[in-house]
Amino acid sequence: MHKRLYRTVEALLGTIDDSAGGEAMLRDVLHLLVDNPAAEQLGITSGRLYRERKHDYDLIESVGGLGAALAGKTISKDYQVVRDIERRRLWVISPSSPGFDPAVESQFGDTDSAAILVGRDPNYILSLSIRHHGSEEDLLVLLETIRAAVGLKLRMQILASQMRQARSIQHSLLPGCLPVLPGFEIAAISLPADEVGGDVYDVQDVEPGTIGFLLADASGHGLPAALQARDVVVGMRMGQARGEKINATVARLNRVINQGGLASRFISLFYGELETTGGLVYVNGGHPPPLLATADGDVRELMTCGPVLGPLPDAAYRRGYVALEPGDALLVYSDGVTERLDPQGPGGEDELHEFGRERLAGLVAARRAEPAADIAEAVIAAVRAFGRDAPLADDVSVVVIRRLPAAAYPPAGGLASVSAGTSR
Repeated sequence: MHKRLYRTVEALLGTIDDSAGGEAMLRDVLHLLVDNPAAEQLGITSGRLYRERKHDYDLIESVGGLGAALAGKTISKDYQVVRDIERRRLWVISPSSPGFDPAVESQFGDTDSAAILVGRDPNYILSLSIRHHGSEEDLLVLLETIRAAVGLKLRMQILASQMRQARSIQHSLLPGCLPVLPGFEIAAISLPADEVGGDVYDVQDVEPGTIGFLLADASGHGLPAALQARDVVVGMRMGQARGEKINATVARLNRVINQGGLASRFISLFYGELETTGGLVYVNGGHPPPLLATADGDVRELMTCGPVLGPLPDAAYRRGYVALEPGDALLVYSDGVTERLDPQGPGGEDELHEFGRERLAGLVAARRAEPAADIAEAVIAAVRAFGRDAPLADDVSVVVIRRLPAAAYPPAGGLASVSAGTSR
């Protein structure tokens, strides 16, 4: 009996349009449960939907029974039956129920019904008039099945709404096109592991002849990670606008994140400001050290680093400095690149190994003379291939900045024509 009830209710609720708003979906659920051939099997003769207000519940939908004649009816929160529904979230109502008031119940046309509490802020009561000839246990199973299925639908709607918000936030953060820095090529790619990831990059003009760029990796995914990434991008842009020293901006941002109350949340950040002279001043907050491939083929890490942002409110951050010479290529990447796993491994599933820093350094050294966009694409392609095209376990993001060889420089005044920026 239990399995049959469950299958029937699941089949009914499975036809509900998830895109409808929460209240609209509950109205659809009510009609589906009452105006359906399966209603007789379930013992449902009519139904009502109530929406919570401060002191009572308003009847907002009535199907079957007295139908539209019930329009405008309310029921007080002080009514004992309502208090029991709010406390238990599921309640079978009959003349023998504690606090049952025939005068209240008779206005709705039935004395035997069952109610479930669903939603939150506001709550809704879904009340069903039941002609039930089975055991009370079967009735409770029916109600709990409906409550669980409706609750799941509502949670899925909330999650879908959060994901839409997160995608919107993430897309709003990414620069539509990268700024021009004469004599340099800039490229950036970010691939989320889920619908919405925790990685974000940004490249902005700071002042004539200087750009600021960052790559950040927020812990987790979805809306919380997107909001945290937004705070980092906005915070760094505000620091740029104020002309603050970059280590002071990062330290202030770290305190803001720490005071946000999410102790389990943290974010790694690499931020740099690059001039047309090739001078790069940077701060690293717990991010993988970027790789600098020089024109002669050497590869080194930018080692100046501080802690990740979030856990330590008084963390201090030092500035690092490096010069990009003509022909040099800088790769900033998230840990999803180097931690990409080969799902088969050299010895099968028991010996999984990572893409790793050495493999990445070799790739950048070999590709250093290619356009920045090609280097970025090559890294992404290599990471995908290493994982045998399995779904990404973590976000994969890269920012590539390449200083053009001296021979590629045009006469003064024409530098902007050889600067390029690519993002996606």
